[in-house]
Amino acid sequence: MRDRGGWLAALAAAAVLAACGGAGEEAVYNQWGLLTVKADGAHKRLAVRDGARAAPGSGQTLGVVDSGIDSEHPVFAGKSVTETLLGDATDETGERYSHGTAVASVMAGNPSDRYAAQVNAPRGVARGADIAMFAIPLGRPGANYGAAVRAGRVSLASVIDRVTGWSRGDRSIDFANMSFGPHGFIEQHSERQLRDRYGAVVVALAQAGSTDKTVFVWAAGNAHGRDCDPAEFTGNPELCVDEKIVARSVEVLPGLPVRFPELRGHLVAVVAVDRNGRIASFSNRCGLAADWCIAAPGVAVRVAYFGPDWNDGTPGARGAASANGTSYAAPLVTGGLAVLRDVFRGQLSNTALVSRLLETANKQGIYADSSVYGQGLMDLDAATAPLGTVTVALGDRVGGQGSNLAGTCFTAGGPLGNGLAHSFAGREIAAFDSLGAPFWFPLGALADPDPGRPALARLRAFAAPRPAEPGAGGLWPRVAALAAGDRLNLGILQAPSLGTGGGHLSLAGGALALGTAERDGLRVAAFSSEGIRGQSPASGAALSWRPHGGRLGLTGGWVGERETMLGSTAAGAFGRLSGNSAFAGVVASAAVGAWRLGAGAEIGTVRTQARGGMIAAVSPLATSAFALSAERTLANGDRIGLSAAQPLRVEAGHARLSLPIGRTEDGRVLRRSLSAGLEPSGRQIDIAASWRRTLPGGGELGIGAGWTRQPGHDATADPELSLLANWRYAF
Repeated sequence: MRDRGGWLAALAAAAVLAACGGAGEEAVYNQWGLLTVKADGAHKRLAVRDGARAAPGSGQTLGVVDSGIDSEHPVFAGKSVTETLLGDATDETGERYSHGTAVASVMAGNPSDRYAAQVNAPRGVARGADIAMFAIPLGRPGANYGAAVRAGRVSLASVIDRVTGWSRGDRSIDFANMSFGPHGFIEQHSERQLRDRYGAVVVALAQAGSTDKTVFVWAAGNAHGRDCDPAEFTGNPELCVDEKIVARSVEVLPGLPVRFPELRGHLVAVVAVDRNGRIASFSNRCGLAADWCIAAPGVAVRVAYFGPDWNDGTPGARGAASANGTSYAAPLVTGGLAVLRDVFRGQLSNTALVSRLLETANKQGIYADSSVYGQGLMDLDAATAPLGTVTVALGDRVGGQGSNLAGTCFTAGGPLGNGLAHSFAGREIAAFDSLGAPFWFPLGALADPDPGRPALARLRAFAAPRPAEPGAGGLWPRVAALAAGDRLNLGILQAPSLGTGGGHLSLAGGALALGTAERDGLRVAAFSSEGIRGQSPASGAALSWRPHGGRLGLTGGWVGERETMLGSTAAGAFGRLSGNSAFAGVVASAAVGAWRLGAGAEIGTVRTQARGGMIAAVSPLATSAFALSAERTLANGDRIGLSAAQPLRVEAGHARLSLPIGRTEDGRVLRRSLSAGLEPSGRQIDIAASWRRTLPGGGELGIGAGWTRQPGHDATADPELSLLANWRYAF
């Protein structure tokens, strides 16, 4: 079995680097912040899965509660954009800057390459997602400050109900962006005060009875450093120092989870960092909401612009601009959650995605200060990569019984060749990281076909001492004696030379054997490799019968493998295999002129026990092997030989596997049954020619050539040619 740790690391690296060449350059995104949150790593994973034109967030509709949207803006070309006007909100005409258009573009903008180059328009973090805008009346933002709801113009609770109740076909809103809020800090308000003022909002946000709650991502606020009147902060004088606000916590609405446990897990606050990765000068800090707060870029963010023309003030100008604020950090997180949902194929709940985003955020260096950065800087590369041990589930629940993916492998013995790998081609298996997230791997990568070394095997057979049996070139099972008696021989089992792979007894070649001396053409041997270092444990018995002087003989036997099946090994999630092979064969020899001809063939059946893994059962297997040989002694004593052989091969049979293919949101493992044929795609045939000369004084010189068709029983493998030579001297 190979070490799968290196393979797993290589596969993970390939998943990151194999596609989207150049996608990590800022020019591709027109948005520096996407590189800061490592969105390129997550996007490349999707490109590996979906192709280079993958659109992250595809199949999802993201909610935006904001001022409205210019649905005709080129950054939304080809995208479904719906708008619902709530309260006394009116359709935006471009008479003033469209805050909602800018926010939506950070989240899901997808301009054409031409337009992006023309105006430096941004691509959104989830550029494949659609937009559902819920337009509400917002007050004008102050300098470096997010927009605020105009009091009394709309019921925020009813807005939230519209978002959570929205549906179009099979779509609902999983993530909604809230880049607005009333002024004030969460530490200024007790639970009672908040319930009196925002009780209906809290009830709406709690989404009682919902099986998978909509996540609301809230801008933390842009109050830090603004002018303040100390008289207004007598209850919290530490929030107004030298007539400047010290925004050490988020604002009221993003801070609601601090006071209301029922909102924890599906409300996220977002603070802004600048191009140096440090907290932006204007941004609120996470403070009391640190457990539910994350940082993302919010300075010089490229946004879609809809508003007055910069030159003459004409309404309805379209283009792109740069903007500052937590209003633009929040949609990076909202879109980031949509990317995660895309990567994990919708199999993680919304709240699980939030937990993963917070858990995998960068907490190194300055980001370890949770009072400022909360859970850290969003890292979409880390969030979409396996965390900790990756486990193949063997039970019904994620996190239950399982095996490490790095130790999971099926190594096929010679008789199976590429049979299982061929059946696995194009199929996936799901494994789960330490947070329970599903990751998909090619099933074929876990199956090693027979390494197929016919040249090496032929060399060993060519250099081996020649058997003493007459006839078919050594097609009889033998016991190379360590101790010989009149009736019994103790020694090492030598398998019949059925080509480079041998017959059924090759499964136990080299085992310690006790055999009878020939009597009336009958030989019997019992053997075992238990405890022999470097050999798989196998035991069994073999017999051969050939009347003295007869041209035809019979062979048969049984081989029991305790930890292998036809030399194949399973490990990790494949469980364990053992096999019992029964076989029968015929051998024949004849003299035709100066040539001595030999032939032998075996057929067998194998019964397999599979336990403790994904292999639920293996059907009885049919096996075969054959060999033909011809040898002639020349007048000078030299010998020439020709042979053709098929090593042991599975002719029919299949394995039934129960493969994990994903999970449900509540943690149940999804499985698919697979019937995998075990017969290889090809048939290995070994053809060889040899010349041997006995040397004066003892010893032998041999030269040979061999050609192998479909080595490893692989129909796609190129033929192999071997030239062999050996010199043997006995002393």
